[in-house]
Amino acid sequence: MKEKISLPQAESFLKLDNPVKASAEEIKRVEKLSEIEREWWKNYPAYLTTKDILKGVEDGTLEKVEPDENINLIMRFKNPDLKDWQPYLHKDTALLLKEVGRKWRGKMTAENLSKDILLAVTSLVRSVEYQENLIKRGKLGMPDSPHTKGQSFDIDGCGYYDNGKAINPRQSENYRDIYNPHVHHLLKETLEEMKKENCLNYILEYENTDNQCFHVTRNLAYQPRET
Repeated sequence: MKEKISLPQAESFLKLDNPVKASAEEIKRVEKLSEIEREWWKNYPAYLTTKDILKGVEDGTLEKVEPDENINLIMRFKNPDLKDWQPYLHKDTALLLKEVGRKWRGKMTAENLSKDILLAVTSLVRSVEYQENLIKRGKLGMPDSPHTKGQSFDIDGCGYYDNGKAINPRQSENYRDIYNPHVHHLLKETLEEMKKENCLNYILEYENTDNQCFHVTRNLAYQPRET
C-alpha cells in the first residue's frame, strides 16, 4: 500500500505574494532533519550576493536550469525584475534535479498518468543575503542552507503544471476537484528510493498545508551522470 500525503482541509487560497511564516515547531523540525545535508556542505563556499551567483554562472560552477519534459520553473524565475530568483544550480545538482524528474516520470508512465503533468520547481540557488532576509521575515530556512551553495532545490508538494496550467491551492479555486495527489505520492516514493541509495536528502516542508514542498539536497558523495 502506497504511503499517502495528507491534504489540508482548510479552503483558504493563499496568494503567491502572501508571507507564509513558519512556526517555531516547524523550524525546529527542519533544523533537525537538515543536519545531515548541512554537514555535507559545511566546508563548501556560499554565494553571498546575487552578483556572486552570476560569477558562479560565468565560471561554469553554476548552470541554468531549463524546463524539460518532466519539470517546469514557476513564473517568478521568468521575471527579470525579481533579481533574488536566479534559475541556477551547481552543475551536478542540476543533473540530480533532471534525474529526479526522469525517475518520477517513469513511475507516472507506469501508472498511465498524463505526460502533460510537470513538476513545479519553486526554489533553486539563493544568496546568503536573500536567505537571511527570508529568515528575518519568519520564513522557513537555515542560515547555512545548501540553497546558498547551489546544492538544494524545492519542488511544490501540492501543485504542478498540467498542459501548461498551474494547478495549486493558491491559484486554482477548484483545486480539490482537479488536483491528483498521486502525482506527489510518486514523487515522494522516488525521493525516498534515492535517499536510500545515498543520492540525496529530502524534507517535506510545511507538511499538510497549502504550501507543502519537497526540499531536496544532493549528497556531496553523489555525482550524477549526463544522459
